[in-house]
Amino acid sequence: MIKEKEQGEVIDTEGNLVRVRMSTHGVCGTCGHKAICFLTGDHRVLIARAEPGIHEGDLVSIDFPSGPSIISSLLIFVGSVFVPLLVWLVAEFAGAPLLLKVVSVVGALVIYWVFLVALNRRLKRSGWFLPRAYKSAGEVIIDAREQVE
Repeated sequence: MIKEKEQGEVIDTEGNLVRVRMSTHGVCGTCGHKAICFLTGDHRVLIARAEPGIHEGDLVSIDFPSGPSIISSLLIFVGSVFVPLLVWLVAEFAGAPLLLKVVSVVGALVIYWVFLVALNRRLKRSGWFLPRAYKSAGEVIIDAREQVE
């Protein structure tokens, strides 16, 4: 399972993205970061956005900010409810017939989803949702479970 912060070695760089090799944990198969973390033998390879000055072979700390996940959830789930509701209320206030209300709500929802798809493509290209890799000073980050053992 990916913790809040982990440490690994940069194995490849491509622009501002890096691939980082880290040790495998017992619950990697159920982790939410499976889309950007790949199992390779006894290690994992994670794709992360790097700060300037990180090169192949550097030791890095990986930070997993929760902000992008929260914002994405709000845009997808809350927006998909409130946009049609707002359009329905505006149409209701304007005294529109039922058919116009329904068509307006469906149209607004389609436009909102097209907006979300375009935003998703743009954010994927920028690496906004990816974890961040910071140059490590060599400190070892230990999981609390490993301290107990």
